[in-house]
Amino acid sequence: MTLITPSIWLANLVKQSFLKEYSVEVHHNSIDTEIFKSTPSDFRKRYGLEGKKIVLGVANTWDERKGLRDFIRLSEMLDHKTEYVIVLVGLSEKQIHKIERKRKNILGMKRTNSKEELAEIYTAADIFVNPSKEETFGMTTVEALACGTKAIVYQGTACEEIVKDKGGIAVPNNIEDLYKELL
Repeated sequence: MTLITPSIWLANLVKQSFLKEYSVEVHHNSIDTEIFKSTPSDFRKRYGLEGKKIVLGVANTWDERKGLRDFIRLSEMLDHKTEYVIVLVGLSEKQIHKIERKRKNILGMKRTNSKEELAEIYTAADIFVNPSKEETFGMTTVEALACGTKAIVYQGTACEEIVKDKGGIAVPNNIEDLYKELL
């Protein structure tokens, strides 16, 4: 039996587990580059973000593991930097109301089922941030990079190998280093 993983990071974890006796191959996931490419839109105008630096986060479901708390903390750290706005795509309605009530520099958006709309959002952003702590591959990071958006990720996940040589940066797994790199 041969085990297939989507990243070197996960392959290394498998080799340290009870499955270490099996051979492991890495087959990175791929995206449709006909969709995920630089895609101009009126996103900034539609949401009143002209002249702002957009820090983007995208997740299917936002929770602590995906880095939601780090985005909240980052918004607090950016409070005095009025030119920055954080856009989070994939929030639930409840999360949007809770976050936007407390954090004026976060624009919360529900999940989109349109890959084309997502490509427009990635392209409109100045920087994509993936503060996930347990990412086995990081499709959103790959999609953002394909749309020409620089990415910052945490070290110690598969995202680190994704950004390597693709215009992204991996920082130690803490919000202070992420904040310094963002500025």
